[in-house]
Amino acid sequence: MPLAHAILGFLEYQPMTGYDLKKYFNQSITHFWSATQSHIYKALEKLEKDGFVEVKVIPQEDKPNRKEYHITREGRAELHRWITTPLPFETVREAWLIQIFFSHASSNEEIISLLKAREKDIQTRLDALRTETPASMEENAARVGVERPRLLWQMTADYGMAYYESELNWIETAIQRVRKLPPMEMPKQPGKRPKKS
Repeated sequence: MPLAHAILGFLEYQPMTGYDLKKYFNQSITHFWSATQSHIYKALEKLEKDGFVEVKVIPQEDKPNRKEYHITREGRAELHRWITTPLPFETVREAWLIQIFFSHASSNEEIISLLKAREKDIQTRLDALRTETPASMEENAARVGVERPRLLWQMTADYGMAYYESELNWIETAIQRVRKLPPMEMPKQPGKRPKKS
């Protein structure tokens, strides 16, 4: 399960709370894997049950106790097993492409509006990868204190930027193609026969 293994990966760097983990998700891998706080806590419960993490309760004055999660030896072994095992190819699921696929009854302007909305969202994500991610990586690398992880993090950020740049290029071409689409025409209903006179 990628979420559980991502959590083990973060805990291998250092012990963290569920809140810390959510912060790390948001700062580092959100461009290819996101998680809600509730999903993180649910995964932590299962990881603890499976013996892959341990919880250390740290008392705090005037605050709830801090629950810090530590990866176990079994957790490290499981993380290594998962990281070194090739994963099956996953089919991409993009709801917005379903919209485009069935837009034959929409006007060209309506389709272009969908594409431009997508373009705006992608540009926002790309800008964040270019501006916010480097600072987060440097901060996290300073915490970990090892250069090798930072270089691997950069590779995933480069993938994200290339992916978004490719999608922006596709959208630009798609908008030009939509402008040249023939007029709207509803497909013929199969199986209908002309009435006899």
